[in-house]
Amino acid sequence: METFDEAYFKKLAHDIMFDVNEEEVKKLQEEFKVLLEQIEVLDEINTEGVEEMIYPFEADTTFLREDVVENVISQEDALANAASVRAGHVHVPKVVK
Repeated sequence: METFDEAYFKKLAHDIMFDVNEEEVKKLQEEFKVLLEQIEVLDEINTEGVEEMIYPFEADTTFLREDVVENVISQEDALANAASVRAGHVHVPKVVK
């Protein structure tokens, strides 16, 4: 299992381009520790024989509306405020490894 130490959170913050200080890293570690403890409690629940659920609420029928095209703007208008446009698309810098 991966360790969630200070270096882990600093690397994670760097990877997602967040600036965090030492205090924030410590707070993240504390909050994450609480989450892991809660997950451990959930792991202790006996779910033997419990049927899996796809949707947490029982709904016999689900009514969906038909898709209707409304207020379509031109590509030119949609791209007007984009900082960078390439080949008719908004261009953003890569942020995921």
